[in-house]
Amino acid sequence: MSSESKKRRKPRQRSTGSRSKADLQSKADKTSGTTKKPDKRSGPTVYPMNFAGPMRRLYAFTIDFGLIMMIIYAIAPAANGVMFSQEAAPQDIIFFFGYFIIPTVIWGRTPGKWVAGIVVVDSEGQTPGPAAIPREMIGKFVSYLAAGIGIFWLMLDPKRQGWHDKIAGTYVVDNPYSGGPQFMKDFFKIGEKKPRDKSDKKPNSDS
Repeated sequence: MSSESKKRRKPRQRSTGSRSKADLQSKADKTSGTTKKPDKRSGPTVYPMNFAGPMRRLYAFTIDFGLIMMIIYAIAPAANGVMFSQEAAPQDIIFFFGYFIIPTVIWGRTPGKWVAGIVVVDSEGQTPGPAAIPREMIGKFVSYLAAGIGIFWLMLDPKRQGWHDKIAGTYVVDNPYSGGPQFMKDFFKIGEKKPRDKSDKKPNSDS
């Protein structure tokens, strides 16, 4: 075999190797892109104002309700009336206060909201802090007292606010940093709205 034919084959071998490396690198990039979550910035977390739809909020409520029922049925028989009974109203109020209000004040979400990948924020996109107290205590009481109209109102509201959100000035938005199952969060992303949704834009008068 001549030296010229050997020289011709060498570039082909190098190009094949480079192509295989490029394919492996692209596959690795795709894999890392699907699993990697956005990095949190230093300082207070500011969440994007992508308003969570009613299905996703119902998903979070269902998880919270199921967890509460599990806790009640696990503790009530062994509590001998100390918890979850007619004589234990103060203890029950403290329990519900600790389950709903404290996590919402500190983290902006209950366990159900964490799994659903949503979070309660103020108008600046940060966790509401003390504003969660009137939201959970006064706002939800009014919303449920009005035959649940205040809760269902979020289905019609352009920013997906229920009466309890409007009373406290809060919003429920997507949480891109949540650790809940992604396939369930994607499945329930029905009816979500962004601040500049196409449906909210007015038609251009010049056209």
